[in-house]
Amino acid sequence: MPLNAADNARLTLIERGAPMGRYLKATQWFPAVVSCALLAGEPPYAVRLLGENYVAFRASDGRVGFFDEGCPHRGASLLLARNEDNALRCIFHGWKFRVDGVTVEAPTQARDRAEFCRRVPLRHYPTHEAAGIVWVWLGGGAPAPLPDYEFMQFTGEHIWTVRSIQDFNWLQSIEGLVDSAHVSILHQDWIAKMSNNPTLANAAFDAAPVYEFDDRPNGFRYAGIRHAEGDRRYIRVTEYARPWFCFIPSDQGACFMPVPIDDEHTAFWAIRYDATRPIADSPWKPAPDPMNWPPPLPGGRAERWGQNRAQMKLGSFSGFDQHFLHEDLAVAASQGIIADRSKEFLNAGDAAVVRMRKDLLATLDDFESSGPRPAVPSALRIKAGQLLLGPDVDWRAQPIP
Repeated sequence: MPLNAADNARLTLIERGAPMGRYLKATQWFPAVVSCALLAGEPPYAVRLLGENYVAFRASDGRVGFFDEGCPHRGASLLLARNEDNALRCIFHGWKFRVDGVTVEAPTQARDRAEFCRRVPLRHYPTHEAAGIVWVWLGGGAPAPLPDYEFMQFTGEHIWTVRSIQDFNWLQSIEGLVDSAHVSILHQDWIAKMSNNPTLANAAFDAAPVYEFDDRPNGFRYAGIRHAEGDRRYIRVTEYARPWFCFIPSDQGACFMPVPIDDEHTAFWAIRYDATRPIADSPWKPAPDPMNWPPPLPGGRAERWGQNRAQMKLGSFSGFDQHFLHEDLAVAASQGIIADRSKEFLNAGDAAVVRMRKDLLATLDDFESSGPRPAVPSALRIKAGQLLLGPDVDWRAQPIP
């Protein structure tokens, strides 16, 4: 059944004290900036999360500082600040804030400067770097444990991390990522092109997967089971870990994280990782601008989000030939800035989407009644993948390649 308007708002809205925003802030480390975008001594970087503005910067000694954007003095943007001596200096009145959040100079204070500096209410936030990402804790108090998924252990050429900004609500991307049914339809052009992933070709044989679910302490996994050639079954195993970790079947490890910037914008993170070979040796090569990949969709509704109708006349199904993620992002954008789920008419192919919504709503109900729960240990062995099995073979008992 479709969501009513109240539940749709509970799942999507995160600003101005909305329950979902309070839950995320109280429980999650947020991916904020690709690490390589912060250079020592270079200008601060603008970050927006949960409808609030921040600055991140790398000090001369390599540490990362993360502050509210507005200077605590008169609110001038610290994007304008000088990055010097492991601190930011506001150019308005010269107040200086050390990377660890200590105010060290207030030149316009005539007397008792040291005591005055101790009382300046600068808000700064704990950070940690892993998986090529600067993670930030916005929740106050003692931070929860960091996510401990497998990709958090990868470095260098064995991991590839990018982020792009999308002009629609975060839940639309979560739904697309946990929806196995659309793969056979929307991505059929790319299935035909992916010679490096021949198992994926089996998705073309059956567009109506049957779902089998396993609950996890932090979400669920499921198998989308399709008929394949002969008497075999093509099985796509997908993992969803709340609130935004989506592990997708691929030839290498793949985790996607749609993170809310505000009610109407999403930071879409893509992580590829492989213990056995460098990512540069795969079709997923490092992007020229890791804070802006995939590139924004050209145009909007008036230009069909960049869809190439001429290519469709030549045989393309979707009309998006830059990257298969453009297909997903264009469809999500086409649903509106915040999709109205009260108008949906769902079918059996939407079972994973319905499951995810129920999981998040139940988690939100629990948070509002009981507050934050102790962190659930993440399953380090999470691995989405693809299987080709006979009719009587249990997919749960099989190793995922």
